[in-house]
Amino acid sequence: MKRILPLLLSLLFLATVPALAQQQAQYSQYMNNNYLLNPGATGVEDYIDVKFSYRTQWVGLEGAPKTYYASISTSLGKWRSTPKRTIHDRRRPFHAVGGLVYSDVTGPTSRTSAYGSYAYNLVLTRDIRLALGASVGMQQFAVDGAQLRFFDPTTVGASAASRVFDASVGLWLYSDNFYVGVSGAQLLGNKLDFSYGPGQLGVGAPGNRLARHYFATAGVRVPLSEDWSVVPSVLLKAVSPAPLSLDVNAKLKYRDLLWFGASWRAFDAVVAMAGVSYEQFTLGYSYDAGLSELAGYHGGSHEVLLGLRLKKKAQVVCTNRFW
Repeated sequence: MKRILPLLLSLLFLATVPALAQQQAQYSQYMNNNYLLNPGATGVEDYIDVKFSYRTQWVGLEGAPKTYYASISTSLGKWRSTPKRTIHDRRRPFHAVGGLVYSDVTGPTSRTSAYGSYAYNLVLTRDIRLALGASVGMQQFAVDGAQLRFFDPTTVGASAASRVFDASVGLWLYSDNFYVGVSGAQLLGNKLDFSYGPGQLGVGAPGNRLARHYFATAGVRVPLSEDWSVVPSVLLKAVSPAPLSLDVNAKLKYRDLLWFGASWRAFDAVVAMAGVSYEQFTLGYSYDAGLSELAGYHGGSHEVLLGLRLKKKAQVVCTNRFW
């Protein structure tokens, strides 16, 4: 317990001082929902894409992060997957909209957000499109005083919350066989009217802002046979003053039915993943085994992702290229 207490205090400190660390929630299956990191990926599939996820991080460590999200995105206008579409339809730009809500809870602290997004898709060649997307919304950062514990048991902690507007933008270049994206999140860098310390509650603190996050990602689908394909992908994350973060991933996919994958999050974790698709349903699971010094104090991280591919019309939707 004496060894774990400093870790818990450090975890709480990082959560309550947003300027010191990466503020965005950690995901292992982001490549199965690129919309999470890049609003340019809004509605790029030819169905209404709905996803739900639950992630519990560092199992066994008290107060460790737990993250929930729900997202939906769709293109607007004509149904793009119909085999009856004309050459003119293939070359037309189209609009897309989406929405995301999530909750990220770490001990007595929580971050809750809701966003709406819009993307405009341009045709560059017959097979390649470029999408420019933006999302706007609100974040709430809060501390639940009832969960705080002090040396003096008669001390009662106060609860507080701060809400700020937020915005992200992204570019998404894609075809049936590859994607490349760059995006920026929390670009407004708004100050949280919030601090937690003696005589500081609710007065704000210098540097207590939403830190700007930048993401670059790419993936390619490589057919191995008529039934099998492999999808390698990478993600680079940058936020000051934290060091650059690199994820390297690979998935082996059997038709539109099964997939297996692995990821390496540089110097932090290795991840095993698997998923199955049945009709309009998809289910994915991942397990993170830690590589950092914290690994000896927890039992890894679990993440479950449920996806729904909803039809706009009474017809079969196309297979998902990168699930």
